[in-house]
Amino acid sequence: MTSFRLFSLRLIFVVFVLFVVFQLNVLPERKYYTHRGCTGPSRSSDVIDKIRIGTTNKVTYKDYLDRPSSDLTTFQEDWKVEATLFNKFPKEKRFLTLGIPTVRRVDNEYIMDTIESLVNNTRPEELKDIYIVVFLADFNETWIEDISRRLNESYPQLISSETLVVIRSWKSFYPSLENLNHTYNDNYNKRKWRSKQNVDYAFIFLYCQHLSTYYMQMEDDIYTIPNYLDVVKDYISEMRFQWTCLEFSELGFIGKLYHSYDLEKLAKMVLLFYEEQPCDFTYLYFNTLMLQFQRYIHRPTIFQHVGLKSSLPGKVQPLKDRFFDNLEKTYQGDNPPAKLYTNLLVQSQNTPESAYYQEPGYFWSHRNGKAGDWFTVVFDDPQRVGKIIVETGSREHPLDRIQHGKLQASLSLVKIDKSEPKCTNNIILGHFKDGLIKVSNLTSVVGPFKIHCISIILTANQDWWVIIKEIAVFLAD
Repeated sequence: MTSFRLFSLRLIFVVFVLFVVFQLNVLPERKYYTHRGCTGPSRSSDVIDKIRIGTTNKVTYKDYLDRPSSDLTTFQEDWKVEATLFNKFPKEKRFLTLGIPTVRRVDNEYIMDTIESLVNNTRPEELKDIYIVVFLADFNETWIEDISRRLNESYPQLISSETLVVIRSWKSFYPSLENLNHTYNDNYNKRKWRSKQNVDYAFIFLYCQHLSTYYMQMEDDIYTIPNYLDVVKDYISEMRFQWTCLEFSELGFIGKLYHSYDLEKLAKMVLLFYEEQPCDFTYLYFNTLMLQFQRYIHRPTIFQHVGLKSSLPGKVQPLKDRFFDNLEKTYQGDNPPAKLYTNLLVQSQNTPESAYYQEPGYFWSHRNGKAGDWFTVVFDDPQRVGKIIVETGSREHPLDRIQHGKLQASLSLVKIDKSEPKCTNNIILGHFKDGLIKVSNLTSVVGPFKIHCISIILTANQDWWVIIKEIAVFLAD
């Protein structure tokens, strides 16, 4: 009897997996969309008319989910045009789309600050490589009109160039949010909130699936670091194997990168389980079904969650990404041209140069520090140095600082042998205290001589990796 039950359970599981795989792989025939609409930012009255347009005979989630052909244009050819509040549906394929669903919040609103952070931390010439799609996923028309107006006033050029795309949906797209399955012991309001959120995600996936090569899911209450797009491109280029999802935040559904050709499958899976699973669980199951059995999280992460109050009324959510760091340099030294060397194991995205040059970033070793480990700066030309500051550790990783170490200057460079400089005539400048060392009035220490090398040397083993956040060298007057 036990064997029969075990066989039955296995059979049910196999049937379930086959059903999910079948649903995910029944892909539609691709159809080209027709594009219509104005070529510049819409007049306010045009947008308001579009917001208030009726929702009869519009495509629904069931049109997408319940038929073998899941291309929504089969049922309503211009649905993307009607969902777009400004301009027309973009037709130029770009590198990356950042998808940001947002809803009305009772007290706090973060969406404008989120967009500002993304725009300000993208180089102007790279804005043409991305779309920022803001999905106003609320049915309060007054709120939609207000946010649309503010976006149009704040970013007219980005809207005109179609870099900033603002969209909305309609109530008839959504399933009934009553009598939902009772899962995770959540109360009714939370089940309704997360179920609608799942359908929001599916809608924006379907809208964005042909816009770019890659798609990244964002939330409306984050900020990022300067040149975050470089980090994304570099991490993609480092991948030497097939992947489904790369993550640039460890939290929730923030900073999850997918190939755009997988968005349709992901949308279908989210809709299949919209009332059973929150999406930040579903995407992990999806990754496994796509044969990615581990998470690939870029560290340090590049997006930080700042929202305190959730979009679910009454929910406080003070989550912080433990791998996010402020990568900006604090001291901004003169830092003349130099070469960097170390015997510590180097991570590809946290190189020795990241600690010395002015671009955001820091050096982060890939093993614990040991007595005798060294990190050396060799100037291209000997320098008269007046002050040196070395800061180690970081806000998010304070234990990864140099706990026992010294700083020394070398007045001679003999040679560089197998990536290890041979510096001589060494002068100890001081010892680290709480991961920091500041040395001033160096001309009184080294006299009239110029410095060839600066070396950081660990004097004891430590239980943590080593972060050198900034080396600031100030030249003597």
